[in-house]
Amino acid sequence: MRASQPIAIICLFLSLWLAHSLAYANKIAIIIDDIGDNWPRGKRTVDLPAPIACAILPHTPHSKRLARLAHQQGKTVMLHAPMSNHYGLRLGPGALTHEMTREEFIRVLQQNIDSIPYIEGVNNHMGSYLTAQPAPMAWTMQEVSRRSLFFIDSKTTPKSVAAKTARASNIPTLVRDVFLDNERETRKIGRQFRLALRHARKYGQVVVIGHPYPETLDYLERIIPTLPILGYELVKPTQLIGVQDVSENRTGTTRARL
Repeated sequence: MRASQPIAIICLFLSLWLAHSLAYANKIAIIIDDIGDNWPRGKRTVDLPAPIACAILPHTPHSKRLARLAHQQGKTVMLHAPMSNHYGLRLGPGALTHEMTREEFIRVLQQNIDSIPYIEGVNNHMGSYLTAQPAPMAWTMQEVSRRSLFFIDSKTTPKSVAAKTARASNIPTLVRDVFLDNERETRKIGRQFRLALRHARKYGQVVVIGHPYPETLDYLERIIPTLPILGYELVKPTQLIGVQDVSENRTGTTRARL
């Protein structure tokens, strides 16, 4: 009886290890940014046959309606918070900038969050300048924490301190791995998606960000039904929290230009 105990313990350990490995193997979380300005593209995004996260721009014509529809269909609703960038690109309504006082910054962020129903998390729209600034990121995470939301660093700059600041505030945090459509050609979107698949195979998971471009939506509508057959599972971002490596040296596998 005693001789069988070590074998039983080893078998238990192996079964637990296998269950853990299978639970986190080849998982893909896809976030579609910039939703809210265009109804047809937003509706196509919400209708994708997968647990896509919908990152919605605040105070846009269709933001509330698309957020409600996404929630009804079981999608994750996020605030896509506009943040200042290095290139002077227009941010649109609800912009958060380094020129704001703390009080003004938090007021605008609160208005942005309140403008979108059912939000569960926040990620940055552009933000190559702002996400590298410790003080505005601390203000951001104070409000994100107060609202019990998660945060995803879109990683539009390798100098971003957003994820580090979020973790310091005990906020559930992820970092973007792959941008699908910096270049909107179908061939190049496919190349980026294959990069995401390789990342998922290597690390067990991947966080992908795309946009509601017709080329991206066409590609996702075709590829999504094939993923389970290929051994991949599409999941909500929250299913990767605590699993992804979010070390301070982490950088996304593709660079943004925002």
